[in-house]
Amino acid sequence: MNKLALWHNAKSEFSYAYDSKTLHITLRTAKNDIDSVNIIFGDPFDWDSDKFGKPYWKHEILAMNKRYQTEDFDYYFIDIKPPYLRTKYAFLLVDKNNTYVYGAKRLRILTDENKLYEKFDLSEYYNFPYLNQEDLHHTPFWVKDTVWYQIFPDRFHAVNNDSHLTWGKLPVHNNEFYGGNLLGVIEKLPYLKDLGINGIYFTPIFEAPTAHKYDTTNYFKIDPQFGTNEDFGLLVKKAHELDIKVMLDGVFNHCGYDHPYFQDVVKNGEKSIYKDCFFIDKFPVINFPLNTSGKPTNYHGVELNLKTFAFTPFMPKWNTENPITEKHLLDCIRYWIEEYDIDGWRLDVSNEISHDFLRQIKKVSRQAKKDTFILGENWDSSYPWLHGDQLDSVMNYDLSYPIWKYLENKIDLTTFEDMVTQYLATTPKNVMENMFNLVGSHDTVRIKKRLNDDPRRVKLSYLLMFLSSGAPNIYYGDEIGLTGEHDPDNRRCMIWDEPNQDLDFKSFVKKIIQLRNQHQAFKTYDYHFISSDFLIFRKQKDLDVIYVVINNGNKRTAKLHKEITGHYINLFTSENIVLHDTITLEAYQFIVLQKES
Repeated sequence: MNKLALWHNAKSEFSYAYDSKTLHITLRTAKNDIDSVNIIFGDPFDWDSDKFGKPYWKHEILAMNKRYQTEDFDYYFIDIKPPYLRTKYAFLLVDKNNTYVYGAKRLRILTDENKLYEKFDLSEYYNFPYLNQEDLHHTPFWVKDTVWYQIFPDRFHAVNNDSHLTWGKLPVHNNEFYGGNLLGVIEKLPYLKDLGINGIYFTPIFEAPTAHKYDTTNYFKIDPQFGTNEDFGLLVKKAHELDIKVMLDGVFNHCGYDHPYFQDVVKNGEKSIYKDCFFIDKFPVINFPLNTSGKPTNYHGVELNLKTFAFTPFMPKWNTENPITEKHLLDCIRYWIEEYDIDGWRLDVSNEISHDFLRQIKKVSRQAKKDTFILGENWDSSYPWLHGDQLDSVMNYDLSYPIWKYLENKIDLTTFEDMVTQYLATTPKNVMENMFNLVGSHDTVRIKKRLNDDPRRVKLSYLLMFLSSGAPNIYYGDEIGLTGEHDPDNRRCMIWDEPNQDLDFKSFVKKIIQLRNQHQAFKTYDYHFISSDFLIFRKQKDLDVIYVVINNGNKRTAKLHKEITGHYINLFTSENIVLHDTITLEAYQFIVLQKES
């Protein structure tokens, strides 16, 4: 046995409360190293005596399922329901030579099964002490069935546009204002409804001097560029009438240079009552040149006297431990929920905000409205933030990355399947079903540009996103073929003239949203990969079974496993298809199949 490959940890992504009665347990072993795995579990206080008066522990032994396999590891899985919400557990591992007991303290060969509990007492078992209701994930029920649409407000749509710039002008430059506003979004709500959208995520809309608004000046005021607080209230009301949720972008890691608290520090230095709202290393806080408007300039390479987002003095970092900061930001959280009935917060740079303050955000949000959604911008593995007490979900770059790399032909099919399987095996299911899935955003190259402006390949990316557990997100304009390199080119103006839209791709997006709503198999956790030169996998929810075949452009014909031969209906075309031992698809073509009943 490869002992170094064995891994389990209680109260982690390998052992967590899925719901109020159920624990999910996963054990990692080396690939094809173990013949079978059983779990031994029971309440640590549930004992009885045999007919001789000898005490014994009441327990169950159940077989675990080998649910996932990567190039290096097998992942065994089981869900158990401890009757008293407590459990001690260990694993029985069987290989061709021995049976082993694997617990929290050590791995031992089992020599006499009848004396298992004498040889291996409960102090060596893993422990899930209690399944507490308040520790569970309480993510709002509506999140997993949402199709999000991300809007960069200045570039989406304008009503009564007063910008001097021509809408759609290229190239796009930072801090150009094209006139998009909230009244423009209201006017296009029927468009979003028709597309199939039921959730809007806005990048920041609070008062700030830049086009992107990630340098907030006033957390309680809609930027006049976009309209008024009353305009926003009307937008939320109209969206809710169409069953569309609204999520705002909260920038609580840092504020803008012009924020009055920071400007008071600039003016009054150590005498400012707000000096401890920020992380000031030394005074004076300004140790870089200012331009004629009093704004930072030529600061690159300067060792700043304060902590900021990245190294830009335009974004001083909040000290959220400070009572003044804490009240200011939590009041903002509460204000937009209670006064305007928003449905969620996306938290910018959430992984740089303290865990303690994230917990406070969660509590205040849920007190204001019990089904508020809290989304974080984390780019890396995020389980420490996803225990149920902080974030409900994160922007799922863990899934974006293998999709990007595979469709860019930077990784092969085996590596793609391996990376996705690793993600599936190590992401709690109650987190996965609420993930914010995406293939592009305002922070990335447009997915169309990433894939060489080839709409066939973009369809593949959307197909994989919509076939993944979690809530898919459409970055505004993707649906009609908008392209663009990194910021600022990825923030072009929306194209509204139909002759200039990719109507075929728009039709595809509407169809895939409809199919996702009709087929629960789209939303299930697991991809069941089937060996082939094409990417082939099965998704299944009870009797709803679909097969997906994708040619990522490397070959034209592939052999088929016997599992996938037979009679099918193509869900995108309603055509009848009979599959034999091979299949031919053109480059970047796909089919989504359901077996004929």
